[in-house]
Amino acid sequence: MEDHRNHGIRCWRKESCEGLLETLAADDIDMKIIRILSDNARMSNVDIANKIGVSEGTVRRRIAEMAKNGTIEGFILLLDCKEAEKCVKAFISMEIADSNLQGVSDELLKDHERIIALYRTNTRFNLLCEVMFRSVIELQDFIDRCHKIEGVIDSDVKMVIGSYKKCLWTGI
Repeated sequence: MEDHRNHGIRCWRKESCEGLLETLAADDIDMKIIRILSDNARMSNVDIANKIGVSEGTVRRRIAEMAKNGTIEGFILLLDCKEAEKCVKAFISMEIADSNLQGVSDELLKDHERIIALYRTNTRFNLLCEVMFRSVIELQDFIDRCHKIEGVIDSDVKMVIGSYKKCLWTGI
């Protein structure tokens, strides 16, 4: 398999892509398409085709095939929150009774659009919720509502007050 390390691919999280590119069953055309899309996912198929010297149909088919086989999982919007200090980002660790873990997760995800990510963890606080609000008051309201959900035993809230490496999704 060809070594793809020098194709200039930008992964949103370098550590999550370590060794990944070498495992892709992708030829040079696919790798060129991936590189272009990693820089500008909104570029049209026609523009991509012109850049790499193939037809628009080839680009369209290649992208569809990479999406079908899982090489491309999707396209995401990356926010550049220049006014991030006006946002409140927090990590809420929750202790959930094991028998209620799925139900609590479903309940949280059903009505709470401010949840960025929700993770199951291997500690006493077995659910980690990453959230972003417009104010501390909104955060407190969310925490109060969480404690009313059946199965939530305890929580520990950590507000983000600064960053050394920012999340590409939120800019915070």
